[in-house]
Amino acid sequence: MVKKQILVLIAGPSFSLVFSLDSIINPEINIKVVGRQWYWIYSFDNAIEINNEKNSYHFVYDSNMIADDDLNEGTHRLLEVNNKLLLPVGVPIRFLITSVDVLHSWAVPSLGLKVDAVPGRLNQFIVEIKKPGTFYGQCSELCGSMHGFMPIVIQAIDYDEYKEWLKTL
Repeated sequence: MVKKQILVLIAGPSFSLVFSLDSIINPEINIKVVGRQWYWIYSFDNAIEINNEKNSYHFVYDSNMIADDDLNEGTHRLLEVNNKLLLPVGVPIRFLITSVDVLHSWAVPSLGLKVDAVPGRLNQFIVEIKKPGTFYGQCSELCGSMHGFMPIVIQAIDYDEYKEWLKTL
C-alpha cells in the first residue's frame, strides 16, 4: 500500500512537468523535413501575411550535396548543398521531421538542433533563430554507407527579406 502512495505522490508533479514542457507557441512557419537516402526533402505549407494580405505558400524541394567538381572557390567541401533552407530571423518555426527509408538525424549544432528522423514517426520541435547567417549541419546518424553526404545548410535572413523572397515564388 505504501508503494502505491509513493507512486501517486511522484506521479502528480511528474505529469505537470511533462505537460509544462509541451510547447504552446503558435509558429508562423511550418516546415516538414523528410530524410531519404542520401538527401533531404523540405516541404513548406504556410499562410504568411504580406502587405496586409494572407498569402498561402506551398512548395517542396530536394537538397542534395554539391559534388567536389562543382564547388566554387571558397565554399565548404562536403557541406554545400544545391538548395539551402532559407528561413527568417526572429520568427517561431515548427519543424516536422521524418524519414522514408532508414534512421537519419537532422542536426545543426551551431543552432543547438538535433532531431532523429524515424520512418513512420513524426518528430517536431519549434525554434526561433536569433541572428542572421549561414548555419551548417549534416546527418549525424549512421544511416548507411553515404551518411556523411547528407549536409544541411540553413540561410537565416531578415523577415522582410524572407517575405520579398516568397513573392518571387
